Amino acid sequence: MKRLMKSTWTLLTLGLLLIAVDLSMRAGGASAAENDAAKTGESDFKELTERVRGLFKSASEKRIEAHQENERVKKDLRYISEELDRETLGDEENKPLSEYSAGALARLSALRKTGNIDPKLAKVMDQLEKIYRELPQKTWAKDFAGDLVRSVNDELRWDADNTQTADEAIALLKANLDLPKALPGDADVEDMAFLPVDVPLEKWKKLGPIRVFLSKHRLKRPKNYAQTTALDLIGGKHNVGVGVVLEGKVDSAQLFFWDQDYCFNIGNLHLEITPEWRLLHPKLKMPKAGDRIRLKGWTYFDYFHGSEIEYDPADPVVGINRVTVWEVHPVQDIEYLP
Repeated sequence: MKRLMKSTWTLLTLGLLLIAVDLSMRAGGASAAENDAAKTGESDFKELTERVRGLFKSASEKRIEAHQENERVKKDLRYISEELDRETLGDEENKPLSEYSAGALARLSALRKTGNIDPKLAKVMDQLEKIYRELPQKTWAKDFAGDLVRSVNDELRWDADNTQTADEAIALLKANLDLPKALPGDADVEDMAFLPVDVPLEKWKKLGPIRVFLSKHRLKRPKNYAQTTALDLIGGKHNVGVGVVLEGKVDSAQLFFWDQDYCFNIGNLHLEITPEWRLLHPKLKMPKAGDRIRLKGWTYFDYFHGSEIEYDPADPVVGINRVTVWEVHPVQDIEYLP
């Protein structure tokens, strides 16, 4: 079969070459009108040549071209995310939403003009511009604006790294590149698209950074609670995004300055109270080491910790040596026990 295809290709090539020579010879002594016709014939010949060549491309050549296209698109996604990340350098925690919006829109405009971005990503650029254009209206995110922006930028890298083809990455971004109008509170209807509940761990790991990030900033209490222990939660006996209640003695506690989460630990289980929840519930007393408490909140699996490098020698559980990324985050209610 290979010999037959090779022979067929050779014959076609020779035939096309003879046609080209004939056209060239005719063009030599032809009138202006004939020359125009000859040029048209040459153009048609080139088009025919490309079509014939395309028909006889090997499967390996097509695979190589597809791979190159995929890598080019994914490389551009990482490039876009890196450019947008420049807006979060420096005093990012102190920048208002409007500044993130203006800075990101300026960078996206520059990328369109001089970034040589693959045309296949035009709609992704449209989605990003929509997110950043509407960002100043997301007042629910003002207390964690920098982290929210980073999660949007992380989405580009994450989708590029977790898909096989460029088309798959673009389709995933079409579904994931969005922000809710608001985070629902206790009196509101839960937005299941952005804040899924009762998610099996393997499915959770396939959610993109935006939804994973927003899930730890819930403002709505769970409908139901499962009685559990720190050991059971660490052992993976619950899904992600379910309400739990547990008791224990606080081993350590501190306010993390970079994201203003109040963090504490019961054994190896890490627990966090978000800054916006503290602002909404100013009477909620923060636990300290030695307190015995009963707490309620949401189960959370923080896979972002896999890429973090912070390390606090005084509290290795919270730093790089923490033995689990299972958490209760956010913690929403605390009862102090005797």
